[in-house]
Amino acid sequence: MLRKDRTGFGFVTMVVVFLFSAIACPSLWAGEGEVKWEFPEVGSVGKIRSSPAVGPDGTIYVGSDDGKVYALEPDGTKKWEFETGGGVSSSPALGYYGGVLTIYVGSEDKKVYAIGQDGKMKWEYETGGMVSSSPAVSSLGIIYVGSEDNKVYAIRSTDGQAEEGSWPFVTGGKVTSSPAVGSDGLIYVGSHDGKIYALRSTGKQKWAFTTSSPISSSPAIGPEGFIYVGSENGDVYALDPETGTIKTGWPFSAGGSVSSSPAVGPDGVVYVGCADAKLYAINPDGTQIWVFLDAGEPISSSPAIGLDGTVYVGSDDGRLYAVKSDGNKKWEFLTGGLVSSSPGIGLGGDLYVGSEEGKLYALEGGAERLADTAWPKFRHDVRNTARNNSNLEPTASAGPDQTVKSLDPVTLDGSSSSDPDYGIPLYSWSQTEGQTVTLSDPAGVRPSFTAPEVDGDAVTLTFELKVTDNGGLTDTDTCAVTVEKKDDDSGCFIGTVAGR
Repeated sequence: MLRKDRTGFGFVTMVVVFLFSAIACPSLWAGEGEVKWEFPEVGSVGKIRSSPAVGPDGTIYVGSDDGKVYALEPDGTKKWEFETGGGVSSSPALGYYGGVLTIYVGSEDKKVYAIGQDGKMKWEYETGGMVSSSPAVSSLGIIYVGSEDNKVYAIRSTDGQAEEGSWPFVTGGKVTSSPAVGSDGLIYVGSHDGKIYALRSTGKQKWAFTTSSPISSSPAIGPEGFIYVGSENGDVYALDPETGTIKTGWPFSAGGSVSSSPAVGPDGVVYVGCADAKLYAINPDGTQIWVFLDAGEPISSSPAIGLDGTVYVGSDDGRLYAVKSDGNKKWEFLTGGLVSSSPGIGLGGDLYVGSEEGKLYALEGGAERLADTAWPKFRHDVRNTARNNSNLEPTASAGPDQTVKSLDPVTLDGSSSSDPDYGIPLYSWSQTEGQTVTLSDPAGVRPSFTAPEVDGDAVTLTFELKVTDNGGLTDTDTCAVTVEKKDDDSGCFIGTVAGR
């Protein structure tokens, strides 16, 4: 009877532990479209209208209306916060040169900041107006950003000084649109004067195209170089990059103002949200493919396209929508506030989006990574660089070889893997030699395991790391873990009774 009671108690305990774990650790049980974590876990910060950027080690960077930039671990815990003097609706952009990561972001205190990976300021650059525009980072290390003083600035990433030439470029209205940089170095940006500008790297204008209303939408660059941008007059434009003339069949007329920035998917299909609460899919020839009608309020969030063709977009109705490539709803997730933040797709397909309730959410997205297309999301890539140079291959680093003792905890480290341009969303570890062990997370940057028990000669375990960048290019590296027998006891003392 006693044994039976113990068995029953153990079973009940296991059930309680299981249920508690499911509640306390949602990331273990999250299905597609469900929360893995939210930041902050308790309470809220200021409205999050900024769109997150993801660093090479999976760190998430996002701004908030409380005037801070937050750096979060892949599990949602805070690494650091950096305080500016005003709200941060600007989306951070990441520069990665010579293995050194720098975060660039604008603030409503009229400044642009460069922040080190440790959360310390490298430099600040003051403009004449609030900076809600998001910086673009050129392949040459020049930061381009707009300001509400009607100007577009070019700032050297190395020292925070103004670039030489005819900068800043003066428009006829405030610049809340975020610049995009073409592979030829041309800079494209909209202004509230109703114009979309093409600027040379010297700061001289190449051309300007005039619409009838302000442009707060940020340009996207399509597979043939065409520039796609929305206007508050309700039209979406496709412009020739050389001449600025409008493409045949365009503009596309939506049913309300367009502040959402276009994303360009497979076969050149353009996706864009609208104030009429619709998400449009538009053919390259300017004809409508489908319209998504489920959103209850305007869509100012910009779409992100997953590798499987799913389109993710937020709405002022407080929801994030996942839309199939045929325009039908896949799932929706309800937050506690407007979703004007544009979603990002990070490590292993995790989906990150901010809400104006003051939270950043990580959801199980379902897509491994961003689509391999010309412009799959707001600011082009997970680092928000807003440039479309040809993709360069990543470099895998499985970390140094290690020597450990039997039954020791061991951590593999792929955090030194690097990608020169658009980031690594996929890590894949596999064991190729030695006694089989179980990795805690084969898709993680730093998986761990327990060294096997060794009684005699040392054994060697070999692991391979494969990394895949956001353009689908891969690289591999290996590391060896030598497991030795634990050191023998230093000696033992035997007490004896005196006289025996």
